[in-house]
Amino acid sequence: MTGTRLLIVAIIVVFVIAFIITMVLLNVSAKKIIDTNSKLVENQNKLLEQNRLQEDDKADLKKRIDELEGQLRQQVSEEVKLLQAETRQHREHIELTADMDDMALMAWLDQEMEKTRLYTDTNLTLKTLANTLGLTQRRLAALFKNHPKYANLGDYLNEKRFILACRLLREQPNWTIEAVGKEAGFGGRRTFQMEVKRRLGITPLQYRQGAESVISQENTETSD
Repeated sequence: MTGTRLLIVAIIVVFVIAFIITMVLLNVSAKKIIDTNSKLVENQNKLLEQNRLQEDDKADLKKRIDELEGQLRQQVSEEVKLLQAETRQHREHIELTADMDDMALMAWLDQEMEKTRLYTDTNLTLKTLANTLGLTQRRLAALFKNHPKYANLGDYLNEKRFILACRLLREQPNWTIEAVGKEAGFGGRRTFQMEVKRRLGITPLQYRQGAESVISQENTETSD
């Protein structure tokens, strides 16, 4: 009888131990499943967030593309309008100057030069000037060739630049000599100084000092 009880107790103990082991294993498995599901949910959320960001990036990119396209269309429209205006101006210049003699054409050229100060462009050439004014290079070259004062375009431009530079030397006493020459269209300080020296026999600085003395004297006489 005692042996039977021991056997029953042993069987119960075995079942209990097996049950505990099973529950532990089930808990471990459940925890792994929960962890795996949590990681899956986390990864899914990350993917959703990445997709959302990608959609936002796509929307921002599309918006930026639309803005650039709008700016490009506006720029093209403005350039077309500018080109049309230049074309009309060239046509008007061609019609206006077609029947002019050399004297009238030179007077018109002087007027256009003073209006736009094209001569201050250090890169100005016969071709670019002709294109800007709506004239042919041949006619523009002939205009200077036949002129009693100018041998070529360079002589004409240097005189215009010289006149402007002298005015700036008088009116802008705080400007450096180099700044005055640059504003007038001379390529460099040395070129500017040589041109003034050739025409006046003095340097730009001496011309400015002389002009200041004359202005000071005139002011003194006026006050007296």
